Amino acid sequence: MGSVFRLEGGLMGALGKISDVCIISLLWLFCCLPVVTIGASTTAAYYTVVKVVKRQSGNLTQSFFSSFRENFKDSVIINLVYLGIGCLLAFNIYTVYQSLETYEMALFLLFFYTALLVVLLMAGLYNYAFLSRFSMSRKNLVKISWFAMFRHMPSSLLLFALFAVTCIVIVAFPIGAIFMPGVFIACYSRRMERILRKYMTA
Repeated sequence: MGSVFRLEGGLMGALGKISDVCIISLLWLFCCLPVVTIGASTTAAYYTVVKVVKRQSGNLTQSFFSSFRENFKDSVIINLVYLGIGCLLAFNIYTVYQSLETYEMALFLLFFYTALLVVLLMAGLYNYAFLSRFSMSRKNLVKISWFAMFRHMPSSLLLFALFAVTCIVIVAFPIGAIFMPGVFIACYSRRMERILRKYMTA
């Protein structure tokens, strides 16, 4: 009888976590609608996944919106900078791609700008995780995020690959937007939490 209850408890616990991940995904999507709030929404989603889903502490919606409000200003300012640089790199990539047959340096520049965009995205993944856990100036936050991104390059590449797969799944199956952001952040936080702990004791 005890094993039956343990089985049911484990099943209900798993279903509860799945529903939490879906709710976090929907909250993330809703709060990303202005685009400039992607950073605040990602920071809040990361914080909520770690606190509520993994540590089973606190209320999901309260934790999400508390982190969203607390980190709103810093995340929006940083996100605007990242968006500006990202749009410039994306424009350069598009322009160079259109010139592949007429400009001999186009292929090199295409790889160069693409690499810069990938590095920018990887730094962003660190930025919002650090913002959810540490209180520091925006300048120091950006500096430690870029430092950690280069220092933990194997993890950075793994996280970027996970991000890319998530984007591909959502593009191929739009219904995946209901749960894939939360799944991504849950998987991403497993690796990122190990990294963050190194800086908590530094």
